[in-house]
Amino acid sequence: MYLSSAKQWLEKLLAKLKVAKLNQLTKNQKVFLSGFFGFFGLVLLLSLAFGVYRAYAKVKTDRFTVAVATVLRLPIAKVNGERVLYSDYVDDLRAITVMRDYDKANNGQAASLTDENLTDQVLFRQVNNILIGELARKNNVKAEPSDIEKIKSGILEKDFKTIENARKAIMDRYGWTLEVFEKKVIVPFVLQSKLAEKIKADPSAREALRVKAQGVLDQVSGGADFAAMAQKYGEDGTAAKGGELGWFGKGEMVPAFENAAFALKKGELSPVLVESPYGFHILQVEDTKTEKVKDEKGKAVSKSTVKARHILFMFPSIDKELSANLKNANIKIYSRVHNPFAELLKQAGK
Repeated sequence: MYLSSAKQWLEKLLAKLKVAKLNQLTKNQKVFLSGFFGFFGLVLLLSLAFGVYRAYAKVKTDRFTVAVATVLRLPIAKVNGERVLYSDYVDDLRAITVMRDYDKANNGQAASLTDENLTDQVLFRQVNNILIGELARKNNVKAEPSDIEKIKSGILEKDFKTIENARKAIMDRYGWTLEVFEKKVIVPFVLQSKLAEKIKADPSAREALRVKAQGVLDQVSGGADFAAMAQKYGEDGTAAKGGELGWFGKGEMVPAFENAAFALKKGELSPVLVESPYGFHILQVEDTKTEKVKDEKGKAVSKSTVKARHILFMFPSIDKELSANLKNANIKIYSRVHNPFAELLKQAGK
């Protein structure tokens, strides 16, 4: 009886010792695993930080940096809060570099592009695509599969003849597959083309522009300074010069504008807006003269010229719309890459 009790007690004691030993082993394992994962986490954190540094401070394009940028979805820039991903920037930069190398070997137009030119073009294209996307959503314009196939068919028929030729040419020139080319080039082109058609065909936008131009004409007719109004409202290269066009003769301007200019006298302001293929003009002739000149055959002929100035209100177009949106866009560049928008942002006070 006593032996039996002692045996039971001894078995219980051994069992407790085994449990204690197992518990101690588990505790040691936990300490080891905790240390291992802590070290691994630290290494991972340092690696990610190093990758971020290489992307933003050094603008590196190696696989490690791009992998970190891809995992963290690092933006190289933001446009109105929308990211331009660093990984997409690198992909486009590689493509345009391949294109430059291809043109160097084949005497193409891109052969003379500098590294700064390349980065500028990549950023301009990516920002432009975001602005096109915003405009497309605003105007409910979409790149339908039929639109994309139509462009692809046109490219194949005109340039490549077969899909195999197209794939090879795009890979040689950009380092892209046809599918990537479709996404990065064809889709934005389709959206921009459809937007251009819609904006151009919108009668309400043209009428709103006419009303605006008429309002400025009324102010100029009422005594407002022409040069100041041209600098404020003019939409072509003459605006900074107060709308000055200098002297010109017949055949040097588009017919509608030229006819209106030569119908005015010295110092006379056109009482109505002049419509040309470019838009609505407020036109004033500052001076006129007629002088003897020699024609192509050496014969003396009379030539009439006018000195004029104008304020141009350009018709609505996709280029005008994108230009205005670009000026008003909130653009932030995060990497130490040349900023092609710096001057634009400075002018906008951003």
